[in-house]
Amino acid sequence: MTHTQRGLARFAADLPAVQDFVHLGEGNTPLLPLSALASRLGMSELHGKLETVNPTGSYKDRVAAMSVSLARSQGLRGWIATSSGNAGVAMAAYGARAGLPGFLCLVASAPIEKKLPLVPYPVHVLAVSGIGHQGDGATGKRLFEEVRRAGEIHHLYLGVTAHAFNPQGMRGCDTIAYELAEQLPEASHVYVPVGGGGLVAAMTRGFAHREMRVRTIACQPAGCAPIARFLEQEIVAPEVARCASEISGLQLPHPPDGLLAAESVLRSGGWGTCAEDTAVLAAQRLLVETEGVFVEPAAAVPLAALIADLENGRIDRDARVVLVLTGAGWKDLKRFADEADRIRVSGLDEVSERIDEWAGVALANETGAALAAAHEGNWS
Repeated sequence: MTHTQRGLARFAADLPAVQDFVHLGEGNTPLLPLSALASRLGMSELHGKLETVNPTGSYKDRVAAMSVSLARSQGLRGWIATSSGNAGVAMAAYGARAGLPGFLCLVASAPIEKKLPLVPYPVHVLAVSGIGHQGDGATGKRLFEEVRRAGEIHHLYLGVTAHAFNPQGMRGCDTIAYELAEQLPEASHVYVPVGGGGLVAAMTRGFAHREMRVRTIACQPAGCAPIARFLEQEIVAPEVARCASEISGLQLPHPPDGLLAAESVLRSGGWGTCAEDTAVLAAQRLLVETEGVFVEPAAAVPLAALIADLENGRIDRDARVVLVLTGAGWKDLKRFADEADRIRVSGLDEVSERIDEWAGVALANETGAALAAAHEGNWS
């Protein structure tokens, strides 16, 4: 391993062998101290792993970089994948970089912000109904099998972001743990958003490979929490009949890596925590208001889960916690549309008056706190 290499290549000795890595600038993401948020929660410290700064805005770039590198090394004709949005645009970007054509089965209910970025890429997109919000597990399983079969027939790389279908490609996620082992080796708990289960399984494996003793916490929305509920012994298998959550990206009632994820979390000494959609959206707002970090709702689930664990006394406030912030806020904006429509419109001659109105309220309330924070060195 050397810091002079770029992207996943600097961890090449710990990853599946490829001729060369397809690279767009993925990885080496910052670990940001969330000091103001920690203070708000009564914690000694808190950190966020900013996967939002990857090339297409999510951690899925690591999976795509590994998968497309493998596809090219294996001489395959192209790639095929399923996605709720993030994996799709990641595979499209890295596929284009490598000159490999792709076919994407996209959740029909995916946010428009996850559909629009796909349009410029040379990838065929098919929207599939019956999965995602209000989707059932049987439909999802059938889709996975259809895609697997097509990959075998047409000699395509199966770029599904799950160990059950793409175990070598998922090794790209191990690198998040490798980086955290460098950035904060004394971390005690890592809160990870969980949909299919692949990310938390890969990160737990990565920590073990680095001999880093850290508990991984599987965080899910309450309306689709098969792995968290299984870990809490509420259900006998990590599956639920139907998804009732609107948190895009985590809507898998039959997670393909469900058992693998649960076993990984248990080996780490961790647990599962779920949060209602309303709590997730409140956590998303809290993170952006206190720290200026804007993530999509799926990436706010770890914060909502942490808040629930703090309130329930499950975790000590002196714990050294990392939130894995998996995707950027611009990927799912629909809940802000009404507020955007209410933005006030004024003529030029009213601008000065409106500024004075704002200053009379906002600065009167905030100046004292801001000066105190600056004096104490809380801004960095």
